[in-house]
Order: sequence, then C-alpha cells, then structure tokens
Amino acid sequence: MAARPPRKEYPLKDLPGSAPLAYGEGKKPGVLDKNARPLGFARSLAWSTIILVIILTSVLSTFIGLEARETLFAKQQSFAALLAENLNHQIYRRFTLPTVLGFGRIALRNPAQYERLDQLVLSTIHGLDVERVRIFSHDSDNTVTYSTTRDEAGHSGIGSLEVKQAASSDTPSIMVDAKFPYWKAFFQFPLEPHSFTMRTTYPLRMENRQPSADTEGPVMGILEFTQDVTSDMENVIRFQQAVILVTLLCTGTLVVVLFFFIQRAEKAMKVRMEQEQHLLQELHQNEKLAGMGRVIASIAHEIRNPLGIIRSSAELLLRRNSSEDKVTAGILNAIYDESRRLSQTVSDFLDYARPRQPKTDAVDVEKIINQAIAFLETEMHSRDVSVVCSRTADSTYAIQGDNDLLYRAFYNIIANAMQAVGNDGAVSITLGIAQNPVPSVEIVFHDSGPGFPPEHLAQVLDPFFTTKDDGTGLGLPIVNNILESHGGSVQVSNAPEGGAVVRVLLPRAQ
Repeated sequence: MAARPPRKEYPLKDLPGSAPLAYGEGKKPGVLDKNARPLGFARSLAWSTIILVIILTSVLSTFIGLEARETLFAKQQSFAALLAENLNHQIYRRFTLPTVLGFGRIALRNPAQYERLDQLVLSTIHGLDVERVRIFSHDSDNTVTYSTTRDEAGHSGIGSLEVKQAASSDTPSIMVDAKFPYWKAFFQFPLEPHSFTMRTTYPLRMENRQPSADTEGPVMGILEFTQDVTSDMENVIRFQQAVILVTLLCTGTLVVVLFFFIQRAEKAMKVRMEQEQHLLQELHQNEKLAGMGRVIASIAHEIRNPLGIIRSSAELLLRRNSSEDKVTAGILNAIYDESRRLSQTVSDFLDYARPRQPKTDAVDVEKIINQAIAFLETEMHSRDVSVVCSRTADSTYAIQGDNDLLYRAFYNIIANAMQAVGNDGAVSITLGIAQNPVPSVEIVFHDSGPGFPPEHLAQVLDPFFTTKDDGTGLGLPIVNNILESHGGSVQVSNAPEGGAVVRVLLPRAQ
C-alpha cells in the first residue's frame, strides 16, 4: 500500500484574507459600544466654548463697566475742576476784595462776613448737585473757617489728608468715597443715596493780575466740596448688567442651537456607526467563512474520493453476499448508508464553499416546485404528510435563473418542512406576485410544525447552525446562497397561528 501524503493543517489564523480586523483593544468585532458618543469631542468643545464665552463675557462686561466708570469720573472731574476754579474766582472777586476794602481784613467770625460768603457760595453752587462746601485754613490745624453746614465752623482736625496736602498743590485733588466695594453695588438695586460721593479739594488763591515769574497768587485757604454721584454710578452698573444679560442671552441661544444640531448629528452618526459596525461584523463573518470554506473544500476534496470507493465497495459486497449471512449484510448496509450520508454532507460542504454560478435561462417557478413535490411523493405517503401548492393570481411565474439550483433550493425547503411536521402534518405552498420594490415572484412555504425556536430565529440562516443531532447547519444557508445568486432573498418567521414560514422572493422576468 502506498504511503499516504502527510495531512495538511489549515489553521484559521494562517489562511489568506482571514486576518482579524482592528476593532479596538478588548472589544468584540462588530459590537457597538452603547455608551460611546460619536460626537463626544464636539460636545466637549461646545462646553469648553460656553465656559470660555462666559469668562470672556464677564471680562468684557467688567472692562466696559470700568471704561464707562472712568469716562464718567473724567467728566465729573472736569466739572469739579471748573467748579473749583469758578468758586475760587467768585470768592476772591466778590467776597475777598470787597471784604478787605470794607472791613480791612477777613474775619468770618463776623456774622455779616460769614453770611455774605454763605450767600455767595450757595448762589454759585445752586443747581449743580453739590452737597457740602467747606473752607479750611491753610495753617497746620486746618480749622474749618466756613461750611454750608454751620455747625462745623470753627472745628479742627476733621480735614482729610488731601486738605493737608492741598496747599502745596496747584491742581484739584478729586477722590471718590464709597460705603461698600464696587462688586457689592453690582448686586444691589436700587442703591441708597450717598453710596458713592466725590470729594474735591482745591487751594483757594489770590488771583495774581501782575505778570511775574510766579503765576499763582498766595494761598488764602483750602476749598473742599462733595457731590453725590450715586445715580451716575447706578447707571454705569445697570449698563454693565445689560451688557452681561444680552451677551448671556445670545450665548444661551447659540448654545441651544448648537446642542440641537449636535444631538441631530449624534443620532445620524449613531445610525451610521451601527451600519458600519454591521458591515464590519458581516465582513469579519465573511472572512471567517471564506477561510473555513477553503479548509472545508480542501478536506472535502481529500475525503470525497476515498468515500466514493468505500460506498461502491460496500454496494458491491452487498450484491455478492449471500442472504444467509445476515450479520455481514447488516454491517455492509450500515457502511453503505453511512458512507452515502457522509457523501451528502461532503457535497453540502462543497456546495456552500464553492457555490456554482447560476445560469440565466427562462424557468417556471411553479413547474420546478411541482417537480420537487413529485420527487418527494413517496416520502409524503410514508409520513402521511400532505403538500399542497396554490396560486393567488392568474399569471405565469417565470424568472431568469438556473433550473437545477432552484430545484435544489425548493427541494431543501420542502424536505425541511416535512421533517419539521413529522407524521400526519401539512405543508402549504402559495405562489403570488409582490412589489419588493421591483415585480417579484413570491413563494410562501408554511408548515404545521412547531415553528422555529424564537431564541434561534435570528440564527436560522447562519451557516453551521443547527438544532438537529445529525444536521450540518448548511441546508438553509445553501438555499440562501442560491436565492441571493438569483437576485432574490429568503425570510424566515413563525406564523401567528403556529408553524414555520419561509418567504422567498425572486425577481420576475421582464
């Protein structure tokens, strides 16, 4: 006996085209992560943008508010400087000179002089929103020589640091006094009067009318007056609040629109990812099946020839064996039956691994089904199973296809239905015309058996899946391959009244 060649091994990972796809570490291929957000980066970017806009809005509103406040103070300072110069001029021309000429000297303790100065000051500041005017002596005590609040006259030690420094300054000193910080005023409405006051300090000088190197006259005293700027400050704060509110409203609208589009994009992206994952899963499955098909084809080819020799030898020995040797005859029958069954299994594997390209002849579907029923008639009588074929339209059921392949597909479906119903069952076949979406021949196979297990319904068309102990799981997958090669499809389901339903669609011949 010649030595057999060494057996070839075909590890799946070494087969061409069967390399695993990169689906991500630790994840199964073709499995969609339900917690994954396709536009997570866009969502994070949107939130970052919102936070950045809020920060920039706060900074911008603060900057605008500060600029508005500085502009307001600049105008108030200009007004205060003009008012201080005007008071200095009025006091010198209308009080100091006439008083010196009339009384010889200025003594504000004299009620007449004090009253005259008071009337002059009040008439000058009338309508100018000035709250209080003080005149301090320019000595070290800074005694109050005049005040619109008469009770302060004659008091010392109430002058501020600016009053002490005013004698050596040629410009007004303007300060703003606040009862509380500016940021607290931002959250208070309305502001109480005198919350913000502006205090102006100015040296009262004699006007020097003679041209000389010293353009300023000697200091007569220190002038101080205060103004309530609370209403102006409140306007600035409300303007700043309006800027923030408008900016936040615009930002909120932008955020709502942005997240609306992000949600819609996420839904569309999720559908696309699911489709992509489904395609990747099919690709991975096809790669595995292609590799397995090559292995199966190689192994089946090696098995087929020896198996044919075994079957023919068993058949020959059965013919030569005498009828008396029943033990030998039983063994030979078992060898013959098992070899024939194994040969059919090998043929199924080869048909699935290497599907034949169908012909494009004009064939009648109804005629092919009747041929398959006629061939199974003997088995139908032995099982007491009735198979009835009916039509729903008075039309021909012609398609372009391969008569042999379609016969095998319909034969397998009917044979499976007969096995499912067991004894004393029924199989109905209905032919019709459907639009799906092109005109198609529709064949519905309905048996009276228990139907497909609901948990296995999605796997019925998967190759190598079977619930039978002696099945290969290639019956319906081969049928599916044949129908898809003809441009058709097959659908499996369970009927509401019971039993399995196999629906076949094949494009109708034009």
